Amino acid sequence: MTMKLFWLGLTVLLACSSAVEAMPLRHLFLDPASVRDAEGVALHVNPPQRREIVIRPDKPWEQLMISFYLTVLDEDGKLRMWYICRDKQNRPNVAYAESRDGVRWTKPNLGIVDYDGSKENNLTGLTTFEGVVFRDPNAPVRERYAYLTHLWTEGMVRFHSPDGLHWQRDKTPLLRLGADTQNLTFWDERLGKYVLYLRAWNRADNKKLYRKVVRTEVTSLTTPMDVGPSRKSLYLWGKEKVPVIGDEFPTVFAADEKDPPDSDVYTISAQPYPLDLRWYVGFPSMFQREGRTSEGRLEVHFAGSRDGITWYRYDRKPYAPLGLAGSECANMTFMGPGLVIRGDEIWQYGTGFHSKHGDMEARKRKTDGVIYRYVQRVDGFVSLDFDAAGGRCVTAPVKVDGTHLLLNVDTTVLGQLRVGLLDAEGKPINGFSTDDCKLIRTNSTRAEVSWTSGGDLATLKGREVRLSFTGSRAKLYSFRFE
Repeated sequence: MTMKLFWLGLTVLLACSSAVEAMPLRHLFLDPASVRDAEGVALHVNPPQRREIVIRPDKPWEQLMISFYLTVLDEDGKLRMWYICRDKQNRPNVAYAESRDGVRWTKPNLGIVDYDGSKENNLTGLTTFEGVVFRDPNAPVRERYAYLTHLWTEGMVRFHSPDGLHWQRDKTPLLRLGADTQNLTFWDERLGKYVLYLRAWNRADNKKLYRKVVRTEVTSLTTPMDVGPSRKSLYLWGKEKVPVIGDEFPTVFAADEKDPPDSDVYTISAQPYPLDLRWYVGFPSMFQREGRTSEGRLEVHFAGSRDGITWYRYDRKPYAPLGLAGSECANMTFMGPGLVIRGDEIWQYGTGFHSKHGDMEARKRKTDGVIYRYVQRVDGFVSLDFDAAGGRCVTAPVKVDGTHLLLNVDTTVLGQLRVGLLDAEGKPINGFSTDDCKLIRTNSTRAEVSWTSGGDLATLKGREVRLSFTGSRAKLYSFRFE
């Protein structure tokens, strides 16, 4: 490596580290170890509101279905979506839509792809569907958008584009192994590396194959990885195609003994949390098989992580549950990557299906697949819930990095909450004890805490403290200092 390249790489890494450190620290309850000395409290997953259907299959190239996967990017106030569709012949395409308000979406005529003699369509020319579209901050302008996907005979290949619409592929695959799901790729500013979440397969003690998620880090998406097939590799699609990933990379997410038999994970939709890049959030579609490996139903769950490697599942309640029998999301839900922040809300987009996984005949009889908008409160994925009879807990030490304490909290009408600050020895800090705290009864993403002496924490700034929470019928989503 030349000194010029060394200093360039060091500059990029330091800039990324500084960007992460400069972000306001939000204390979410995604790591169970952050809650200590707890009694009468528990961590719960909070489903978002499933709002309107924003995209329906209404084009000839969507006549079989809008398929499972999509990506949403928020660029200068315009939302851009790439979604998968299939026509009556089951030919897949990556289609494009855009919106200014997140509710009304248009499918522009891009003039790129000739579909049945016409270029008046919203197809981008990508015909593989196992990836996500992301902006690569390190790539030249002509390759600013990247799409790492799976090709049956070659493995994982990067496509690149200057605008997210006109695509070219790299000549050499990045990885000569296959991963047939929506594989995740993004630039991790905290690490200064690209992170890949890929599907892998595991042969269980009952000899059945189960899906799982593996993870790896790379410094380049154009340098082929020195990993390839081995004697243990599984050729699930035939010897003429690439083998699937097995144990070549560390497993980070899989069904376990707490899940029902014959269940596994289909996608993870993992990503850094844009309001605080120290956290990672994932929206795995959990698959309950009904017969063969490819038959069954799926629903979206939630997982959170501090490092993107160890994932927590909390109470394991569905995050995007199925709808009623006969509805347009009666048998499958998936959540695409992309978190759109608008004020106190987070918008997410995911697909719903009336048919079960593997039921091609149902889709031939009735076109399947719609795209929903989901609305979550900021930081609202997991809350620390206080029992009706009362609860209390103490947090792990945190640094006071602001002059006021703000809570993201909902006490409902009948609930309440109080906060105290403790020193390193666990003793109440004079003037900031729970008894000194003014009663909190509100539903707010920025409820300011005050004590009888006021709410100014300037004298404590820079110190490490523990927070003591006491309350009832309250949901605490996060806290932060400003």
